[in-house]
Amino acid sequence: MTPFSRKITVAHALLAIPVCAYAISYVYLAYYHGSLNLFQTVVHEGGTHTLLETIFYAPHFLGHVPVYTVLALYFTGVCLAYREGDSRAVRPMGVLWGLLLIFLLAGSFMLSIKHFGSEYTYSYILQSRQSVSRYEPGGAWNLHLPSTVLLFFFIPVYIYCLKIFFGKSIGKSSHGNIYIILSILFFLFMTVLVNHNLKTPFLIWENPRYLGHSVRELATFPVTYFPIVLFFFLKKEPSSEAVSPLQKKRQQRLIPGLFCIFLLGLGYQVIVSLSAGIGTLAQKPSFARDGNLGILYLLSSHFFEHVLDMIYFILLCLLLFSLSDSYLKRRQYSDRPSGPGKPYE
Repeated sequence: MTPFSRKITVAHALLAIPVCAYAISYVYLAYYHGSLNLFQTVVHEGGTHTLLETIFYAPHFLGHVPVYTVLALYFTGVCLAYREGDSRAVRPMGVLWGLLLIFLLAGSFMLSIKHFGSEYTYSYILQSRQSVSRYEPGGAWNLHLPSTVLLFFFIPVYIYCLKIFFGKSIGKSSHGNIYIILSILFFLFMTVLVNHNLKTPFLIWENPRYLGHSVRELATFPVTYFPIVLFFFLKKEPSSEAVSPLQKKRQQRLIPGLFCIFLLGLGYQVIVSLSAGIGTLAQKPSFARDGNLGILYLLSSHFFEHVLDMIYFILLCLLLFSLSDSYLKRRQYSDRPSGPGKPYE
């Protein structure tokens, strides 16, 4: 296989994952509601938002910005930690990614205020609202706390396995350490900030509603957010021929341990949420058949609820990649030796 054809294969495979996830979800929702045109059909589990409103669910997105900032920092950091040597992942287009992020945040805020209202918007931003009708201290941050913790263990495994699957090099670099440290510090800061009682983050792990929501989040990230970011990262990565036996041995010890912790946490969340009953945990809109929404519906509608969140996550990861690669390029330039009386080129 030529380098060009391999690059196309990686691109098609990674980008096909979210495309298929959204296509299958739309087909299922269309079947459930008996309509091919869902954009003006109420599909959100809260029973109030059409598909179009669900896709552009701006207040929901703004309330989730801290969560996805932590995860973008961590995901980018792990990607950089796994890359081979000083190979650059994406083109240094930090200004573009930064401008798009500003446009996304500003546009979402204006849309949220105009269409959903100021109270709806600020209650999400201030972490006091969790859904269409539910207010809880800690808001979206606490609702995503269990899934965020498990993603700290899952993301290294996910990236490692996909790099192996696509025959990419597994390197070891320190360039991502600062992002990983920042993500953990920000996670701890936000957890303390939104919880007046520090017992609350631990009590969340006994709440079936929080754990059931976490399982749904963990089923969403691997097929929507992550593959698109990895497309940009992996398409320029070298082949696995450059991996040293020592690096392979170190990773082979780390990855199974992280995966076991993740599986234990996921298994616990699944058991607790299923024991409580999905029907009792989920919202009950008027269109729900037999009064309850099934797992397939909850997953399908959830993908569309996180479109803006996904765009933010991707853009922030690209910005962080670009900043790291720009720093690396400057460092390589400053380290170049110059001959007597000859300036740097």
